[in-house]
Amino acid sequence: MSGPPAPQSAPARRLTELLAPVAGDLATVEGWLQSQFEPSDEALQPLLAHLGRFRGKRLRAAQVLLVGRACGGLRPVHVAVAGIIEMIHAATLVHDDLLDGARQRRGQPCLHERWGAHAAVLLGDWVYARAFLRSTGLEDGLCSRVLAEATGRVCRGEILQNLSRGRFDLTEEEYMEQIDGKTGALYEAGGRLAAAYAGAPEEVAAAAAAHGRDAGRAFQMMDDLLDLTGDPERVRKSLGTDWAGGKMTLPLIRLRERLAPGLRRRLETAFQAGGDPGILRREPFRGPFEEAVEECRSEIRALLVRAASSLETLPAGPDRDALARLTEFLGVRPF
Repeated sequence: MSGPPAPQSAPARRLTELLAPVAGDLATVEGWLQSQFEPSDEALQPLLAHLGRFRGKRLRAAQVLLVGRACGGLRPVHVAVAGIIEMIHAATLVHDDLLDGARQRRGQPCLHERWGAHAAVLLGDWVYARAFLRSTGLEDGLCSRVLAEATGRVCRGEILQNLSRGRFDLTEEEYMEQIDGKTGALYEAGGRLAAAYAGAPEEVAAAAAAHGRDAGRAFQMMDDLLDLTGDPERVRKSLGTDWAGGKMTLPLIRLRERLAPGLRRRLETAFQAGGDPGILRREPFRGPFEEAVEECRSEIRALLVRAASSLETLPAGPDRDALARLTEFLGVRPF
């Protein structure tokens, strides 16, 4: 017999409050997703059940639901769009964890740790295919077109990131191009589709897409920051994988630019070795690294302010306000 659920942290309780306006709709999306993860072949069931344990906060689904409600009201197609985007996201997680050499996500072993690399790649492909099959069953081709383009951008961002592994000289512009594909693309697509299917004019759909792009960029920047500064117990996934995998992220780029040539060469040597990222918290790097981290946090906050300002084009109301509050929370998330 299981005991009572573990108490939520203060940020987790806050997120539950922020998602309360769409809690019922999110439950509907969850039911829709469960129906998609019922394979005809029983051999897939253990893998899909394990993938289901990686269930995140459903932020992408919440974005679709809140934008749809704000722009004229939800229709059944919004549930499908939210679910399809979550499926695509789930597929990217399976592939990302394998590429990053991660061992845990949401406190569970990564799928490749249990079933191997081949199974992880193919299951991710299966989920992608299932998602696009569902998109072709919608009332028009808009969802398929928008999500096909977005998924292409996601894959391109991952390809660029993997081709640049070990590149200490990666520019900030190149980094931004990577994360706009990796994360911004799906949020951008979700905003556009949610507004369009609610009957909003193009101006409003474009504003919802701009909100998603900036919020997604900030989300990934925070994720990269947490990889170097987060607490594994709170984040509940493998950390330090970017450093170990030779991926230059924004805090490292900002640190590099602060260092004199001699220290920069020392940092490059440590980065190429892929050893303990704890070196960043020790002298002589500690002070410049803390400054770089704070600068990144400030930029994340500025991006979220810009994302929230895009929402002003959407019809005023409680759903727009709820989405603005959720957007602000992305800058302080511990997960």
